[in-house]
Amino acid sequence: MVHVYEKLRALEFDKLPKSIQGVYLAPPVISAPVEPDGNGFKLISPAELDRPAPEALVPKLGIKSWRDSGRLGVIYHGVNMRFMAGILLKQPTEPQRLAARAWLEPNLPLRLHLSPYVDFSEVSEVRYLADPNECHQISACHRGSSAASLSAALPQMESFAAKIASQLPPYKHIIDLGYFPSGDVWLIEINPGLNQQDLLVL
Repeated sequence: MVHVYEKLRALEFDKLPKSIQGVYLAPPVISAPVEPDGNGFKLISPAELDRPAPEALVPKLGIKSWRDSGRLGVIYHGVNMRFMAGILLKQPTEPQRLAARAWLEPNLPLRLHLSPYVDFSEVSEVRYLADPNECHQISACHRGSSAASLSAALPQMESFAAKIASQLPPYKHIIDLGYFPSGDVWLIEINPGLNQQDLLVL
């Protein structure tokens, strides 16, 4: 049986198949190793990020963003990345702390990933629960000028999610897709579709 930690680690960007990396909306542009520090984390080599952000960036700790805290924790263009990363790492969310164990317990490198910020005000999102055998929509968020044509795009999006799931390990995943006013569809992120036993392990 696949351990829940393996399910989590398999979804870090550089572990995904190249074909899935190629349809990812905002791949990481900077990755920096971190280590535990009290109730949070700290950069192992802070000097790496001691410079202005080259563009607005969204951070993730391993595979988990700060979204559960009600904010994205955007590091804005020109702001010192070391300073902002230090603040964010001191305040991880509970899901981030739990997921981090998948790297820390087997003594594997845990990294802070910084990806380009994307304005989602005109981008609709649809989430699917999928494995190689089935795929179904679990939620949709209609936004801005993309909302009017979202319904017509859903068959194409479900097919896209199913194709992604077919290239992942053979258990359930939550696949989050973005639908743009242009009609383009991009992969926003993938999370493991954890079962009750997985959650008990965490």
